[in-house]
Amino acid sequence: MLLMSKERIFSIGISVISILLTIQAFRYPAESSQFPRFLCLLMVLFSVMILVRNIMGKTTAKAECHASFKEVMKVPFIVFASTAMYIFAIQYVGYFVSTVIYMFLMMSMFGQKRILPMGIAVTVFLGVIYALFVSFLGLRLPEGFLF
Repeated sequence: MLLMSKERIFSIGISVISILLTIQAFRYPAESSQFPRFLCLLMVLFSVMILVRNIMGKTTAKAECHASFKEVMKVPFIVFASTAMYIFAIQYVGYFVSTVIYMFLMMSMFGQKRILPMGIAVTVFLGVIYALFVSFLGLRLPEGFLF
């Protein structure tokens, strides 16, 4: 019997769940199903990509590290605290300005040092969010004193 890695089992499980959610999303009434269909199809795409990557042998699992609790919890605490500040800042500064600052800080914290890729990622992300929520769904994003 073949032993499967935890990552492969996870990727198969996520793929099955996303496919089932996609099937369910296509059962919704046509006028309210566009956004759930879009999200579910993205889930299927990304879960299949993870599965293919896993099957090809490219795993993301890293060797166990014996670090102290304080060292292990440092990054999650920073992410949690900065996310809380980001959520708080959205109502005062506005969604777009807060998101630009938050994304640049998070990418810097996780090791991205080149400005151009960070700028491209932020621009593409905000463009997709604007197109999806403002243009497509007709929703207004939170505005602050800047935007």
